[in-house]
Amino acid sequence: MASYSPRKKLPAPADFGFPYTPYDIQQDLMQQLFLVLERKQIGIFESPTGTGKSLTLTCGALTWLQQHEQLVREELLERIELVERELRTLQAASAQANDWIAAQGATQVQRQELQQLQRLRTLLQQRERELEEIRQRKATQKQQFRPARKAQDHYESVDLPVDAMPASDDDEEAEVAEEEQPAKDQEERYRDVQIFYCSRTHSQLAQIVAELRKTPHGRHVRCVTLGSRQQLCINDQVRRLSSVALMNERCLDMARIKQTANPSKKPRLSSSTASSLGRCNLKAPALLQTLSDVALCEPLDIEELAAQGAACGACPYYAARSAQTHAQLVLLPYPLLLQRSARQQNSIDLHGAIIIVDEAHNLLDTIAQLHSAELTLEQLQLARDQILAYKQRYARRLSTSNMLCINQLLYVVKRLLKLLEIKTEDEPRMLRTYDLASEGDFYNIDLYALLRFCTRTRFAQKLHGFGLQQQREPRPSENRPPSTLQLLHRLATQHQQQSLSGKLKLNKQEQDEDQEQEQTPPIRPTSTPSAPTPSPIRPLLAFLETLTSDAADGRVLLNPRNGNMKYLLLNPAEHFEDIVREARALIIAGGTMQPTQELTTQLFGNYPERVVQHFYSHVVPDDAVLPFVVTTGPTGAPLCFNYTQRASLAMLNELAMVLQNLCGVLPAGLVCFLPSYDYLETVYVHLEKCGALERIGQRKRVFRETAGGGGVEQLLQQYAEAIKQSSKGNGALLLSVVGGKLSEGLNFADDLGRGVIVVGLPYPNRQSPELQERMRHLDSNLGTGAGNEYYENLCMKAVNQCIGRSVRHIRDFACVYLLDERYGNARIQQKLPAWISRHIVEATATTGGFGGVQARTARFFKLARN
Repeated sequence: MASYSPRKKLPAPADFGFPYTPYDIQQDLMQQLFLVLERKQIGIFESPTGTGKSLTLTCGALTWLQQHEQLVREELLERIELVERELRTLQAASAQANDWIAAQGATQVQRQELQQLQRLRTLLQQRERELEEIRQRKATQKQQFRPARKAQDHYESVDLPVDAMPASDDDEEAEVAEEEQPAKDQEERYRDVQIFYCSRTHSQLAQIVAELRKTPHGRHVRCVTLGSRQQLCINDQVRRLSSVALMNERCLDMARIKQTANPSKKPRLSSSTASSLGRCNLKAPALLQTLSDVALCEPLDIEELAAQGAACGACPYYAARSAQTHAQLVLLPYPLLLQRSARQQNSIDLHGAIIIVDEAHNLLDTIAQLHSAELTLEQLQLARDQILAYKQRYARRLSTSNMLCINQLLYVVKRLLKLLEIKTEDEPRMLRTYDLASEGDFYNIDLYALLRFCTRTRFAQKLHGFGLQQQREPRPSENRPPSTLQLLHRLATQHQQQSLSGKLKLNKQEQDEDQEQEQTPPIRPTSTPSAPTPSPIRPLLAFLETLTSDAADGRVLLNPRNGNMKYLLLNPAEHFEDIVREARALIIAGGTMQPTQELTTQLFGNYPERVVQHFYSHVVPDDAVLPFVVTTGPTGAPLCFNYTQRASLAMLNELAMVLQNLCGVLPAGLVCFLPSYDYLETVYVHLEKCGALERIGQRKRVFRETAGGGGVEQLLQQYAEAIKQSSKGNGALLLSVVGGKLSEGLNFADDLGRGVIVVGLPYPNRQSPELQERMRHLDSNLGTGAGNEYYENLCMKAVNQCIGRSVRHIRDFACVYLLDERYGNARIQQKLPAWISRHIVEATATTGGFGGVQARTARFFKLARN
């Protein structure tokens, strides 16, 4: 890929194509963003939720891109003209020069620069012709099919049991199936700067597309939304599968099926599988090109792209991948950007690109979660059984090298099993990756080669298909008597067991392993025929892959008591370094980014000179938010909801009175965030026993969030209807949990959230082995105290997310109540959002106590409604 870097610098403009008159903070954010992109910096931006952050980032970035592309074209032509003039001057001078060799050397340098510039101009013109052809094709194809806005207009979702994956019984031709990708062009191409906009969910990305259409940029920008097959596939045979991994493999299998089978060659798939598995006809090149052109010429969200694919009969997944190489703005969820394997699979090239990571308040934790892996005792046992059975079934057809790899994989599984089967009362242990390999006695096995074998032969797919096939086969006692072959096998097994029983004293452990290898173990049946057992080989391979990473960057938590082992990534920079290094500029944005020290230290420690930070206030007027720090309860007792005191009768009584009194003066909706689901249940039971729940119910209907996040949408709908239907404006009370489904990403605008209560400081469990190891790692690498800082920041970021639910737009207003005497600490208040901390009213015994809170709350809403 070729590109041109202009020498001139772009000044920040005044007009960014914003669809409305921007607020001061929005205008300043766009200007600062423009400068960060121009200077190739790393920008950290905090703009509270409700300030139009996503639209502001999009307009600022697209304005810079538009001006940058125009500057590239103008400057490239100017440079060519300038070099041509200089070359003519040098050639004329060299004809009369005495030092002919020196003159020719100077001429040669100019000639080489001119050739390079002309080559870039040719490549740029070729790319512009390609884009023009796309626009022309789109114009001619406009009436060929009816555009659709939502995917459900064309097909319905199906929720069927997982179909069996084909299990190959021969590995002679297993030189593997890589993810089908468009063949890379050998010829050099011009590469414009691309913007990769990353957010947590597809719904947030869809909101960006909707906002983009309102701007002038939406009329000309080439915008593509990427997703997995789970969101984009429209083939019924693939969509009915329950996991993304199975969908990927089924799609690849269908892509490899030839249109006309060779009758002289024995099919590798079983007849039942082959008959049900046909070639996908949605990947015809002409159809993909049609859909790709549509995607490039009109901003579409993920559902609209799937609907367009259903309308024209083309695969949206492959069309989006094809279109993204020509796109200016690529929208994608976190995993597709943060995982190197996902970037490679989707042909995402970050060299010289602009990367915007939105909703990035939990970026460090997200990276750690995406690159961690867990393995349970049950998964290992099932993996052992399936590998043994597969090996026994196809032993004669496996090549020597493949048999060796299968035996090595089986050995590793057995050694990991032994580590978990040793039941002990000791606490869970943290091991380095090489310590685990040493204790498991598989340190001499090349895990890289083993993983390459599994990838090359698609062993995970074969083994999973084989396991499902074994589960479906009827057992002898079920539908038919045992066959002669099965009887002979059973007799041979019994004879082998008898012959081995007399030799157990020699070396019982090794003979058990040998015997286990020779026998075909039963595949554990599932509880119900319609619920196939999840594949154990995939988590196994994911775990083994983590063991190949740098030993200093992670630990393995070995917990035989719970029957699991988990790899913890401690150094997120390992998996983010190539993103920072390759990108032209990186934007990290969110509504609650502070404190940012751990983010800058862990991810950008090698680039301190590139990091700039900007923090913005809310767009609402200063008098639209009234935050209280409530240190004493209605009886005057100190409020301290730490882990040891929060369940005491005194604290529960104080909390019950606080809720009852605030419900009496606060209109419409009140959301109360509690530290955990267990504590929510404790509070709810106490409210029932003391009669407070009944008294609150006379003013507001009470709702509560349940563990697991199920029924959130229905709960919110009932909560909203209760507020809307309240005749006297009393509304409803919603009891929720910090860090739950209701604390992030949801909108409690206007009457849905006139008040937000945060009970206590929701510190995570400090006794967690994972948290302790992470804190030790930070202390040892970033200095003493870094672990405690991280621990406190986890708590405050969760609090800030809850506070951010309260005010969502410029005409909104609300009260915020922080119930705990520890909120009076200046260190804690410094970590609150600036638009909250500078207006805090501390309700202490000397300032009127809780009675003053009630009085000021009543006055606040009286003035706000007037």
